[in-house]
Amino acid sequence: MKKFTIFVLVAVLVVGTVFGVAAQKKKVVVGNKNFTEQYIIGQLMKQMLEEHGFTVNLKSDLSSMVMRKGLETGDIDICAEYTGTAWMSHLGYPYSPSIGHQALYAAVKAIDGTDNKLVWLDPIWNHNTYALAVWPEYAEEHDLETMSDLAALYREEDGKINTFIDFEYSQRPDGLPALEEYYDFKIAKNSLKTGAPGASVTALDNKQTTVGMVFATDSKIAENDWVVLQDNKMFYPPYDLTPIVNQGVLKQYPEIEDILNELVASFPGGGEDWTPQFMVESQKEWSALNGMVDIDRMDADEAAEDYLKEHGLIN
Repeated sequence: MKKFTIFVLVAVLVVGTVFGVAAQKKKVVVGNKNFTEQYIIGQLMKQMLEEHGFTVNLKSDLSSMVMRKGLETGDIDICAEYTGTAWMSHLGYPYSPSIGHQALYAAVKAIDGTDNKLVWLDPIWNHNTYALAVWPEYAEEHDLETMSDLAALYREEDGKINTFIDFEYSQRPDGLPALEEYYDFKIAKNSLKTGAPGASVTALDNKQTTVGMVFATDSKIAENDWVVLQDNKMFYPPYDLTPIVNQGVLKQYPEIEDILNELVASFPGGGEDWTPQFMVESQKEWSALNGMVDIDRMDADEAAEDYLKEHGLIN
């Protein structure tokens, strides 16, 4: 009897050890880009996955192209990308203003799933689009409300209006060169500056530029009451932030889909069809999250942890 008991105990220990080792091998690589919102979404996904037993290697500070390449080669298992960026920059499709948020998400999901074995999960309807912004007094002085108004002023001033954008925006197919052509204006070479992500917002904040490139969810917009020039001719595609998982990884760990969709569902309209109200509410939510880092000077991991705890997603 004693021998039998010892045998059972040893067997239990061996099985427990095997399962423990298996659990430790539950590893994924998450990637994020090199600006505030991406730092936060990277941490949100990382901490959600860790809460469910994953060991997560976070690769941060990546450009759009580097992150996409890593996803395609398998160096990155999971990331969050914007629908418009994927459609134009990664898949190489032209944007038609007739495509709405829901339709563009469905198209990107279908094409990436078939051609590239990448699975798009539920989207966050935050439409973090590029935009150009000015201080309210400058907008009032020149009667600026829309991109058409600003384009007319560029033409009137021969493009000599100090403008600051980030470097990636200067080269993207949905960036400044295409915007200039679409709205029929040209910024004078000596009046245009480029920099790292966030530099244009800092320059505008310090009044070192007249026009600055911003994102729709930048916290500084509301803080400074900046006038964001309306894209009245619908140049920009929808930019809705969506987790993407390599198909092979999702096959190995199918629970990832439910985990990350639960995260998405914590934002307005997450898991539901797009509506203008969901978009506006989600933009406000992300503006507040970005403000925790940009204004309150919290680290991205702290801001993410606070959000997840507030919504009961982690302990």
